[in-house]
Parts: sequence; structure tokens; C-alpha cells
Amino acid sequence: MPTCDQCNQPAVYHDVRIVDGVHNTTHLCIEHAYEAGVDLGPVDISSVLQSAAPTEPIKSCSDCGMTIPQYKANSLLGCPACYEMFREELTPIIAKVQNTHTKHVGRSPNQTTVDMDRQLQIRRLLQQLDSAVHLEQYEDAAHLRDKIRELDQTGGQSEN
Repeated sequence: MPTCDQCNQPAVYHDVRIVDGVHNTTHLCIEHAYEAGVDLGPVDISSVLQSAAPTEPIKSCSDCGMTIPQYKANSLLGCPACYEMFREELTPIIAKVQNTHTKHVGRSPNQTTVDMDRQLQIRRLLQQLDSAVHLEQYEDAAHLRDKIRELDQTGGQSEN
């Protein structure tokens, strides 16, 4: 029986992923699976009792005292400082809920001005440009750059 990748306890969670032909397997005990935010469904109480002794103290927010188990029970954080304190634990949860988006870029009002629409379009194009350059898609990047210049110079009066 495989053991947990992070400790020597028996693994109850097994994740196999193949990305670009690379095979990656993760084995986690019940405690580490819970910490990773994995929902294991109904759990055998004997395995919970075996791993009940915490190996390290539970981290809590310095401002409000909130802990990750409390957050997971209520799905609410105690204060703004919790986001910084639990950044490592919250980032995968937020990414999962927000379709891998972890940056807040704001929302636009229902009725926007032409200038706001143009600024939002430029912002989206800049993000696409950054992604194209990162992926070394230089022809796409040049096309996006030209669109951004056109929007910036004409004040949004493009022919599209």
C-alpha cells in the first residue's frame, strides 16, 4: 500500500495526472488530503483516529485568530489579514472556484462610457499580449500590439 508523499502514513487519496506526456502521481494520507482541500466523502473513523495527533501547531490569523479548519467549516474568513496569513492555503481554493483566476481585476458597471469600454478592451488586450509573448507567439503578439496602438491613438473609434 502506498504511503503519503508528505509523511509515512498510509495514503487514502491517489491522484494521477498526465500533462504533456509527463506522468505525475500524488499520494496523500487523510490529514494531508484534508489540508489540501480534497473532499474525501465518507471516511472510515479508524483512519481518522490514527492520524488525529497533529504533527505541527495549527496556524491562526494574528488579527482575529481564525484557523483554516474554521474557514473550511464556515467558508468565511475572519478579517482582511486572513488573506495574507493563509495565502498559501487559499490560492488553490480561489483558483478552483474562480476558474483558475486568482487576480481581482474588478467589475464594470452595467452602463459604461465609451472611454471605460475602451480602457477595459485595452486591459484585456494587454493581458492577451502578455500571454502571447510568454508563449512565444510573436505574430499574434504583434497583431495585439497593433490593436492596442489603434485603440490608444484613435480613442476607441476603430472600425471593428
